[in-house]
Amino acid sequence: MKKWISKALGLLQASLEPPKHELNELDWKAALSPDKKRLTEHLSAFANQPGGGYLVFGMHSDGTPSSVDEEMVEKTVSHLANLGRSGLEPPVALDHAVAEHKSPGCFSYMCQRLW
Repeated sequence: MKKWISKALGLLQASLEPPKHELNELDWKAALSPDKKRLTEHLSAFANQPGGGYLVFGMHSDGTPSSVDEEMVEKTVSHLANLGRSGLEPPVALDHAVAEHKSPGCFSYMCQRLW
């Protein structure tokens, strides 16, 4: 298991405690947004967060689970990797993992600055 996954799952669990709320280090996403500007803002913010930040796909904005399938994972990974390489200066290193939480199918995406 990648080292950052347990931290991401811990932050996800904390964000789902009442009242449900996103954290400075973690945002929920039900799906990939078509808004490239907004996505690059998220990547930049997380890249500048000490220790990076996490996008968790498979969660609606109210903290309820949504579905994630293999096609969505592949599309999201490819799109965010391209944005991290070509949409930000300096580029941002990205990693991803599909991890089970209490919400089956949710997956995490970690952002960390490449220096």
